[in-house]
Amino acid sequence: MQVRSRSPLAVVLLAVALVAPSLPAAAQAPDVEGARQRAAEVQRRLDEANARYEELYTAVEVAIDELADLEARAVELEAEARTLDAGLAARARDIYKRGTGTTFELLLGEGGPDEAIQRASLAEVLQQRETASLEQALAARVALDQTRQLAEERRVELEALRAEMEAAQAALERELAAARTRVQVLETLAARQRLIDTARQRGIYSCIMDRGVTSFRDTWGAPRSGGRRHKGTDVMAPFNVPVYAFTSGVISRHSNSRLGGISLYLRGDDGAVYFYTHLNGYAPQGAVGRRVVAGEHIAYNGATGNARGGAPHVHFERHPGGGAAENPYPYLVAACR
Repeated sequence: MQVRSRSPLAVVLLAVALVAPSLPAAAQAPDVEGARQRAAEVQRRLDEANARYEELYTAVEVAIDELADLEARAVELEAEARTLDAGLAARARDIYKRGTGTTFELLLGEGGPDEAIQRASLAEVLQQRETASLEQALAARVALDQTRQLAEERRVELEALRAEMEAAQAALERELAAARTRVQVLETLAARQRLIDTARQRGIYSCIMDRGVTSFRDTWGAPRSGGRRHKGTDVMAPFNVPVYAFTSGVISRHSNSRLGGISLYLRGDDGAVYFYTHLNGYAPQGAVGRRVVAGEHIAYNGATGNARGGAPHVHFERHPGGGAAENPYPYLVAACR
């Protein structure tokens, strides 16, 4: 099992995660600032995960070295034990063939008492050597068993460290991916936003769909069926493309009617209520009661209500203070062009 080195992605994305504080001024909406704070928390977790990974990596390296030393020592002890076992086996065969003899038998042997005493002394020396060899062999076996046991413990410990290190690496990579994704979201959001400061319009605004796919013109007051007059701007775009919050505020209401089809109301922080209708559906971020930031994905372009069968578009209205509608075209122009 190979030890994985730390990915260079860690270094790159740690730098990327710091991009958020340098986003354009248009991204300075309160919710985006909150996102920056969450990104800072992700950065802290990244640092902690990276530090833990480094600790585990060092521990794995130490365990590998210790295990290698123990395995080498076990090989040496195994060789030593085999040598001692071979010597003892040879001596056992020799004793079996010749017999051991007792001190009394040695004293009664040929050569008289003096030679018998010499023979007895020599036998005692040999016996002591045999005892020492036996003890040495036993000691080698004990040392070998202990070394093997210690090596096995180190092996188990190493595998546990490797598993924990891999888990730490996976966690680090997840945190890095989350940080990168969050930065990309912030950058994409900032790219949609425009800081508008005119006599008519002040604040952060976003086109209600991506600028490159929309088409609209001023049709305020144009005649409609049943003697009605057009009270908004029809923003044409491909079917089911994302629809965005025009400005920061709260999703105040959903509705579905024969005339408008699937509709959404956004109460903006600028005091106006913005009405989107003919939608194909809502995005999760477009739930009622949810606070959104200008440019955040809230719905999908469609052709519901009396627009069914026609070109997909969003009928967009602006109601200052929640009252009567006023022409939204100049506001859309400022945000979309």
